[in-house]
Amino acid sequence: MVDGLDADAYDALVTAAETYRAALVVRLAGEAGLRTEEITRVAPRHLHEAESGAGARLLAVPAAEDREREDGDGAPPADIDERIDRETVVPASLAADLDRYATSEGLGADDPYVDVSPRRVQMIVRETAARAANRTDAAPEERVTPSALRKTFARRHLVDRDVDPRAVRDAGGWESLGTLDPYLDPLDGEALAAALAVDAGADADATVGRTGTTVLPGFEALTESGPSDPVAAVAAGLTEADRWTEAWFARRAVGGERVEIAATAGVDRATLAERDVSARGPWQDAIADEAPVSTDGRQETGGRPAVAVPAAYEGAVHGALCVVAAAADPVDDAETRSLAVLGRCLGRLITADRWRELLHSDAVTEVEFRATDDGAFLARASERLDCRIELASTVDVDDEVSRAYLSVDGAGPQEFATVVEEVRGVSDFRVIETREDGCSASVRLAGGSLVRALIDHGATVRDASAADGRVRVVADFPEGTNVRPVADGLRDRFAGVRLASKESVARSPRTESALRDGIADRFTDRQWAALSAAYHGGYFDWPRGSTAEEVADAMDVSSPTFHNHLRKAQRALLDGVFEEDGDRASREDGRIVGADE
Repeated sequence: MVDGLDADAYDALVTAAETYRAALVVRLAGEAGLRTEEITRVAPRHLHEAESGAGARLLAVPAAEDREREDGDGAPPADIDERIDRETVVPASLAADLDRYATSEGLGADDPYVDVSPRRVQMIVRETAARAANRTDAAPEERVTPSALRKTFARRHLVDRDVDPRAVRDAGGWESLGTLDPYLDPLDGEALAAALAVDAGADADATVGRTGTTVLPGFEALTESGPSDPVAAVAAGLTEADRWTEAWFARRAVGGERVEIAATAGVDRATLAERDVSARGPWQDAIADEAPVSTDGRQETGGRPAVAVPAAYEGAVHGALCVVAAAADPVDDAETRSLAVLGRCLGRLITADRWRELLHSDAVTEVEFRATDDGAFLARASERLDCRIELASTVDVDDEVSRAYLSVDGAGPQEFATVVEEVRGVSDFRVIETREDGCSASVRLAGGSLVRALIDHGATVRDASAADGRVRVVADFPEGTNVRPVADGLRDRFAGVRLASKESVARSPRTESALRDGIADRFTDRQWAALSAAYHGGYFDWPRGSTAEEVADAMDVSSPTFHNHLRKAQRALLDGVFEEDGDRASREDGRIVGADE
């Protein structure tokens, strides 16, 4: 877990503030979750009562102004409406202090509470921390930044107060729920059961107690399995509860119409073979529909109630976790929901294990997929135009839409645009560069892509190209990966895709970059997407292949949002080049860097 300040250290920091303004700086970061630059933008008019009442006060956080829309003196034009990035709840005591400070200082509605530069804000926090360190043993370490105070904000709400992570994400302006993962300690089985076993009605207490005892062992096994076989551990854990007499894990077999049993507990494989569970059962539908499926009793489950839940993560379905009840009592909704969450956790762990294996293995399984379906627009374009197309990069726009950056040799942009217009799910063709023998361009892909699906399955895509009406994609999986189920799933989703070859090869040294490995964890997903889109969109070329507004529009974000993500990504990139050990602390000359992300 990434720690913020504990309660004593934070109180010591606030107490050590030398001025009213310094205390507000610390509290706006630590209790309202504001970033360094945001502290300098909020004013009295941004603080207002929540419409729902209950005495809550909300602070509207203004977005960074687009530099290209500012007047010559650096201020935004008066006729441009202010953009609000988000709202955050302000504790009553902080709201009262803000009101008192505005009154005592005679601030107008538009005057910032903290009218200093972002760098000065960082210095105020550092100076206050140094003062606290000299006063009490409970003080924080001297080197405290607004970023550490935002971590304190996240920790207080997520851990100490058990606030819904979605509310914390929106209040603090984090990119995604995944960004908050480092702030959370892993829950033990008891905590998971208490969090997940909820039901409405008079029998809520009984439902919580029952679910806690029937599904809890599965969560405990998952948290204790570590990098070992989590599938077998979860199955064995579930059968420790009196509720379940059997548990097994089914995954799609070669051909996709049958399943194979990867792990069992409470029943042997011979018995499952006699029941013909490989050919039929609710686990087939759970895998196909990616949703829980229950039954009150079938021949495949020995006539007893059972439920199957998918083990999936980010579109990759690894199989289904199946449990059979020991008695005739049907599986209730609360149990099904808890088992479904257990399946998602299991799917995420399987995916993480695959990524880990790929990162650390000396050898990889190299696979080549080919597609000739006429619906694949790259195949169609390469055949009709007699050209070669290479996929340089794909950038996620949202969960269902990607933008593909292409290099075309042998066809001009107008010819290529004509083909794109005829293909369903492909749109918004944009030319980046025109060459004598081709062009660079980007297109919007709806409904997913083969490359994105492979990445979601834990693969590293090394080459993707199209020529003579055929698409060729080469990807690396961790050594020993069973790629047949992946291939079957891709064939079901993308018509015409087939597995052309598979072989074990030594890991290419080109796949390892010390620079990228050293700074990869500095980027958020959106910062990396902005940097990648800008690079492949020609934003850094001279002359530029795309303007910032064009790249932002291609990503479906505003220009200020794109600039915000890009600037932070560039900063992280340069930090990795110029700073040793990723240290963003102040240098000997007193320079302060590192506005929190």
